Amino acid sequence: MSEEINKQAQEAAKAEAAEEAKGARKREIIKNIAIIFLAIMLVLTFFSNTIMNYSLPQVSTELISSGTIKTQIRGQGVIETVDPYNLTVKETRTIKSVHVKEGDEVKIGDVIYELEGEESSELDSARAAVTEAEIAYQKAIVTNGLGADQVLAIQAGTEVNLTDIQKTITEYDRQIDQMQLEIEQHEANIKMLTIEKDKLDPKIDNSANVTSWQRQSAIDNATYEKEAPQLQAWIEAYESTTEHTAEEWEVYNGWKTRLNEIQNAKDNSALQYTLAQATMSQDPDIANKIKDLSAKIATETAAKELTTTAKTDTEARKKKYVDSMTSKIDAISNYSKLVAAKEKVAKLEKEALGKEITSPVDGKIVTLGKKAGEKTDPDNAVAVIRVNGKGYRMNFSVDNKQAKTVKVGDVVNVEDYGFPSDAIINLVAINPDKADPQNKKNLVFDISAADGIEVGQTLTISVGDASASYDRTIPNSALDKDKKGDFILILQEKQVPFGKRYIAKRVDVTKIYAKDDTRCAIEAEVDQWGTYVISNSTKPLSGGQQVRLATDAANN
Repeated sequence: MSEEINKQAQEAAKAEAAEEAKGARKREIIKNIAIIFLAIMLVLTFFSNTIMNYSLPQVSTELISSGTIKTQIRGQGVIETVDPYNLTVKETRTIKSVHVKEGDEVKIGDVIYELEGEESSELDSARAAVTEAEIAYQKAIVTNGLGADQVLAIQAGTEVNLTDIQKTITEYDRQIDQMQLEIEQHEANIKMLTIEKDKLDPKIDNSANVTSWQRQSAIDNATYEKEAPQLQAWIEAYESTTEHTAEEWEVYNGWKTRLNEIQNAKDNSALQYTLAQATMSQDPDIANKIKDLSAKIATETAAKELTTTAKTDTEARKKKYVDSMTSKIDAISNYSKLVAAKEKVAKLEKEALGKEITSPVDGKIVTLGKKAGEKTDPDNAVAVIRVNGKGYRMNFSVDNKQAKTVKVGDVVNVEDYGFPSDAIINLVAINPDKADPQNKKNLVFDISAADGIEVGQTLTISVGDASASYDRTIPNSALDKDKKGDFILILQEKQVPFGKRYIAKRVDVTKIYAKDDTRCAIEAEVDQWGTYVISNSTKPLSGGQQVRLATDAANN
């Protein structure tokens, strides 16, 4: 029994020892994990700046300082000939051969082109124009029926006096207008006499008319006597009071209208009855009056017809005169065209080129406009010649701000190696740029003649030597611009527990005084001494962003 108890006690002791060993191992593992975590946190804390720097933009900086800015302008232009001689010909001819090449020196009379033997197309066209003008002139003579004397007068140089023609036509128009007024007066007289005659025409039997109006007058009188007293009484009663309704006003107006109607009917029938009675008895003198009026009407009618005939005749004579003058003018015009066409042929024959185009000046061939087999064009030069003794010219465009820094006569320096050293270049004009006259200027330079200068050569020059000192100058790369305007980014240093941090701060530039190829002078709210401006960055920057210094900037 005791052995059994001892055995159980030993087993319990072993189990307890095993459990204790297991707990010790867990505590060891937890301790190791804690040590590793603390070690990692310590490493991250000490090297956080180094890790962060790998992701920051790297910048170069430069100290804002006082300095001198040169306002010299550089530009490129193509060399051209000053006042070149543009050799043109007035005929269209075919080039047979070319005797020179571009760059050759020529003397007056040297052959440049040899031409084919045919006459120019201008001369052919001019001769064809003579034929057409001759036909048109002959047609004008035949169509207008001009006689030999008229033709001779035209060919003798007779001119048409337009002033006399206008005076004659004006006189015809005056006569025609006067006749028209007379015709209208006759028509008015005839109308008036006819009305007068119609009033006096006797009425042979007017009894029926008298009886009719007598009966109507009696009816109208009876109607008036029956209705008028009552209507007048109603009207007077209405007018004696002041307050009325709209319906009463409408009835009142009806009474007045009816009273006027019966009054007018009574008066009119009485008048017509009286007039009818008057015509019942014939005045013995009425017939004579009617006869006299009829005679006057006949006289006026005859006068009207006579004037109308005269007007028609005058209009016909005017038309004949106008047609005659038109025919004469037409013939003179066609004859003038014929004479001009013949004169043009004579001139072209006199100025014909012959078989060669020669140089009219001493100089150098700049360009040749034609090749063998091509035709000359009167509107374009067949060759451009630089005349001996004349120099060259070039130009380039600058903005208005740059143009204000130079003036005519400023020193010009050549920046191309190998350009003739004896060539003198002068700034001779500052003109608005035709492509953008509001914002740019065109600088024009004269170049003296010298050996080794080629037309078409591109030349780089600088002009202007003005310079000035400024308190704040920065590299051009440090100057930036956005919608708000010009600005720079300066470097701000901030102390942190494990080192320094650098922040890019935006500063607005209120004015740019001057600028050259590398630096510019500015006005901005920054200290004149000890302020670093960011000149370059490996990434796009904005104000407030943290940056890291490039090695060369950090060593400053």
